[in-house]
Amino acid sequence: MDPIFWQKSQADAVPTRTKPLGADQRLLILQKLQGKPELSTLLEVFAMEVEKQVDVSRMLWRQDTTTTLIRHGPATENRQCFLLRYSDQPLGELQYDTPYALDQDEINLLHTYHRLLAGPLFSAMEYRRVKEMAMRDHLSGLRNRSCLDQDILHAIAMSERRQVGLVLLLFDLDNFKQVNDKFGHLDGDNVIRRFAAILKQSVRTSDRCYRLGGDEFVLLLQPASEQSARKVIHRVLTRMEQDHTLRTLEIGTSIGASQYSRGDSPTSLLERADRQLYQHKRSK
Repeated sequence: MDPIFWQKSQADAVPTRTKPLGADQRLLILQKLQGKPELSTLLEVFAMEVEKQVDVSRMLWRQDTTTTLIRHGPATENRQCFLLRYSDQPLGELQYDTPYALDQDEINLLHTYHRLLAGPLFSAMEYRRVKEMAMRDHLSGLRNRSCLDQDILHAIAMSERRQVGLVLLLFDLDNFKQVNDKFGHLDGDNVIRRFAAILKQSVRTSDRCYRLGGDEFVLLLQPASEQSARKVIHRVLTRMEQDHTLRTLEIGTSIGASQYSRGDSPTSLLERADRQLYQHKRSK
């Protein structure tokens, strides 16, 4: 399958002496790009190769709602944007800011680089998609326990390095077992999906939602404080009261919280929240 590219915009050209890539050069670049499943690594290698031929001030890649800044630098008046495809599969857009207007030879050279990038980029995007699927809970659409185990280590490291507040909230649904027993698993699955949607609606994009399994859920809030965590809890409870299905089935939730303190581990954070959750459940 041959990649297809088309140019989105074009700046005024000035003549230069840019030479096309020879067959040996193309093969060498392709070898460097292949076998790079991580997108960040692949785009970094690609940028290094492009910079050998073209002076780039700033480079970024956009795909759907994601923007990846490959080269940090000032935006300029000379901007080129290229839409990339691999066969009939869109790969996003590469944007270049350069200190001068690129001529047609340089634009043609970038097209060559893009053809070399297309296959490895498609593979890296597929790798990321499969990896993300493996980190998702199929029923709720939230991240799963394996993802939490990774993310919580990163969140703790961020708190230690940058003194950023971290709060873990643990939720357990009340009356969920009775719903499954009385109405069946289809209604139980609907409860899980509705509560998962409430969690996502109640937090910022920087916060993360997880389903541990069954009717247990976790929120990682960062940056966060005890006060901001209380606001999230209030939003969750308010939305639960407003949800007709959860209210009709008398679904409530017990909540535990733990705020990161230096020396905490993932286990200690979860255990502290778990103890508080069961104190809350017993007090009802």
